[in-house]
Amino acid sequence: MPASSPAFPLTATDNQSLGRLRSAARSGIWSANGRAWLVVGLVAIAFLTASLLRTINLPWVEEDNVFGAAYAQAAANNLRAGLAATAGVPATLYVGALPIPPDAYYVHHPVLVPLLVTASVALLGEKEWAVKLVPILCSILSAILLWFLAEEAMGKRAAAFAVAFFATLPMELHYGDLVDFEPSLVMWMLAALVCLRRWDVRRTSRWAVLVALSCLGALWTDWPGYLFTAALATWLLLTKEKRSRRLAALIGALALGSAILFLLQIRHVNPEAWRDLRTAVTMRLGNGIQPGSSASGGGATLHFSSAQWLRRIFQALDQNYLRVSWLFVLAGAVHLFRHRKSAGPHWTGWAVLLMAAAGIPYLVILRNWSFVHDFASFSVIGSIAILGGLGIEAIWQWIEARAGSPRIAAVALALLLPSLAWAGFRRAEEQRSPFLILNGPAYEPAILIPDLGRYLAANFPPDTTILCNFDPYYSPLSYYAKRTVLRNLTTPAEWDFAVANERGNVGGILWRDAPSTPEIMALLPSEEISAIEIDGITFAVWRGKAPGASDSAR
Repeated sequence: MPASSPAFPLTATDNQSLGRLRSAARSGIWSANGRAWLVVGLVAIAFLTASLLRTINLPWVEEDNVFGAAYAQAAANNLRAGLAATAGVPATLYVGALPIPPDAYYVHHPVLVPLLVTASVALLGEKEWAVKLVPILCSILSAILLWFLAEEAMGKRAAAFAVAFFATLPMELHYGDLVDFEPSLVMWMLAALVCLRRWDVRRTSRWAVLVALSCLGALWTDWPGYLFTAALATWLLLTKEKRSRRLAALIGALALGSAILFLLQIRHVNPEAWRDLRTAVTMRLGNGIQPGSSASGGGATLHFSSAQWLRRIFQALDQNYLRVSWLFVLAGAVHLFRHRKSAGPHWTGWAVLLMAAAGIPYLVILRNWSFVHDFASFSVIGSIAILGGLGIEAIWQWIEARAGSPRIAAVALALLLPSLAWAGFRRAEEQRSPFLILNGPAYEPAILIPDLGRYLAANFPPDTTILCNFDPYYSPLSYYAKRTVLRNLTTPAEWDFAVANERGNVGGILWRDAPSTPEIMALLPSEEISAIEIDGITFAVWRGKAPGASDSAR
């Protein structure tokens, strides 16, 4: 008998049993808590990480990453002035000499994100990648927390689908490295919900403490954190349980204390901070847009109607999410509703609503803010990812039930997820647009802003105010120049007025192809003007006047 032959022949019944065992083993891999799903989740997180790290060294030269320059400058100001002087309040646009003037502080938002950026810059240096590392790490942690949240309530397969859906959304791929409040806020909300779920199941005090700390992080990140905390406290109160009510009282007290401390904090650095904050809130509640903002270009009027606001919101949603994604979100919502009496789906439904309660009211109430910023729905991305993942889960269950085997569902998934990743990545890339500082159809090299800024830094003294006749929006030019830049002065009268009102060193740079350049150059002493070329663009540099010189530009 050959060595490979069995010692005892297998009967037909034995063969059937082995077939069932093999089929069960294969099904176990793809079951709701099968081993394959951890791999799917890790691959999705790796894809997201690679996508976000790909542009980590890109300078601040795109319309959607200019916030990074502002918070990099705030970090530099925190470090050079000291946190004792700034109280952690960011001075996002100030590049002048110390001390920082009170009106240079940005007092409209809580300060945790600027402080995280400051810590990163202090440890790693003032580099673009060190600043972007903060939101990138927050986005990666959000994906990991999303796994734990969905896995705890719905199983590993649903968790893998939620993470994969999150990692392939154009909104996440494009704005996941946004140096602003949104990526960090989503992370804190997910952390709070993961800890809340653990506390709900295990009832140990450490998870309640972690819930409170996560809410505290959300409170000090941005204002939707207050809406999230309020919604969470209300939900805990509705459970009518003593422990839940104590936790609700704790996070309510944290919210109240944080609000009071923030108001005192900004008042410490700027006595007029409360008036400034009230003005900002009033503007954001209205239907006007700031003159000179990016939303005021392209023929937009100063005020917008409700119809225009709705059109803008739906346009942003269409840009930042694939249309097919909404079908999965709808399927996930139906799936949750149909299984709402089961413990896992019931709890997951509340988690989705709590995160939506933070993002949707903020978007609707502050219509000016959501009109200007097309990433306004980012705070709801956690809810969207869970619903979208559950939509895929519902489709998997439907295919498996009808086919009698997970094979067809696995094949469909193998086609779907790469397709979503490819489409999401392409959509995110299509949204990248350069920040243009020259008027008209002039060609601008991608590195013009940092190269021009570094030229100004190398050729003008640190205390110089530099005038220019370009840059109609607030580009990061002054960040790279480390000099005060008065921009978009397009008439001789504006130059003459600016020179007359400056008491320190004054210089200037003119884009030679601007229509106003000949008239402005005629105003300036010709012996103080020289021509330069930066990245193929010709400029005229005016060396300017020193303190004590005549106030006339002539």
